[in-house]
Amino acid sequence: MKNIALLGSGFIAGVHMEGWKRIPGANVVAFFEVVPEKVRSFQEKYTIPHFSSFPRLLEEKEIDIVDVCLPTFLHRDYVLQAAQAGKHIFCEKPMALNVEDAVAMKNACQLNGVELMIGHALRFWGEYRKAKELVSQGKIGKILSIDAYRLGVSPTWSVISWILQQNLSGGAALDLHIHDLDFVNWIGGKPIEVFSRGVQSVNGSWDHAQTSVRYAEGIIANIEGGWMMKGTFPFTMGYRILGTEGVVEWEFRAGVNIEQRGEANPVVVYRDGEKEEKINAQDDDAYYLELKYFFDCIENHRPIEKATADHGITAVRVANAARESMEKGIIVKL
Repeated sequence: MKNIALLGSGFIAGVHMEGWKRIPGANVVAFFEVVPEKVRSFQEKYTIPHFSSFPRLLEEKEIDIVDVCLPTFLHRDYVLQAAQAGKHIFCEKPMALNVEDAVAMKNACQLNGVELMIGHALRFWGEYRKAKELVSQGKIGKILSIDAYRLGVSPTWSVISWILQQNLSGGAALDLHIHDLDFVNWIGGKPIEVFSRGVQSVNGSWDHAQTSVRYAEGIIANIEGGWMMKGTFPFTMGYRILGTEGVVEWEFRAGVNIEQRGEANPVVVYRDGEKEEKINAQDDDAYYLELKYFFDCIENHRPIEKATADHGITAVRVANAARESMEKGIIVKL
C-alpha cells in the first residue's frame, strides 16, 4: 500500500482521483488546495483531509507519493519541494513552462532518490499505443512522415482562467500542442529542428499552432493544435503515419470537450494490394492506466521507463522551439 497526496482540485485532479480509486493499494489520504470554493466543491465529492499549507502536508511522513495537478507555472516549485521531502512524484503535463525548470525538476528528483513521471497520457491511450506497436512491428515499413492534430474550443474549466494566460500556461501551443509533440517524438525519435506558424488570440497567447519537426532519421512530422475553434465544434484528435509500405490512420471526434466521449473509430491500416485493416484499439482510460503503471513501478521498486522526465523535457524543448519559431519566423535547431 502507498499513500498519495493530490495537489489541486480542478478537472484533471478529479480525473486522477477516479483513477487512484481503482488501483488496489493506492490510498489518497490528503489533498492540497488554496481556493476556498474549490476546497468545498472537492470535499463534497471526496471525503479526504484538506491541507492549505504545502510544507505542512509534506511533514506527513506516511505520504509516499505526491500527484501534481496544479497549473503549469507552479510545477517546478512544488516538485522541488516534494523531492526534497523524499516523496515520489507524478506530475501532469506539460512538465514545466521551460526547459530550465524541467531539468531542475529532474535533477532534484535524482538528487533525492525519488521517482518522477510526467502525465503524457497518449503513451497509454489505446489507439496511440496501437500506432506505436504497428510502427515497431514494421507493419507500414520505414516511417517517412507523421501528421497529428488536436483541436477544440477554448477551455472553460479553469476557475481563475490561468489556462488562457500564456505566462502561466504557455498557451495552447504548449498546454495542448504538447500532447501530440510528445506522441510524434515517441514515433519519430530524436528531433533536430522545428519550424512553426501560429495564430494569437485576443490576449496575445499563441493558441493555434502548426508545427513541423524534422527528426535525425529523416522523418518529418506535422502537428496542428489549438483551442480557437468556435461554437459546437467537436473536440477532434487523430494521426496519420506514412511509411514506405503503408499508412496507419485514426481520428476521434468527441463532444465539445474530450470528457464527452463517444465510440472511438478503429485504427485503419492501408497497404498496397490488400484490403484495409480496421483495428479496434480502444482500451481502458489512459489516465487510469498511466497512474497504475506509475504506482506499480513505485510499489515494486522498478524504474520509470514510460513518460519519463527525459521525455517530458524533450517535449517542452520542442514546444518552446515552436514558440520561438512562431515569434521570430525562423527554423530552430535543437
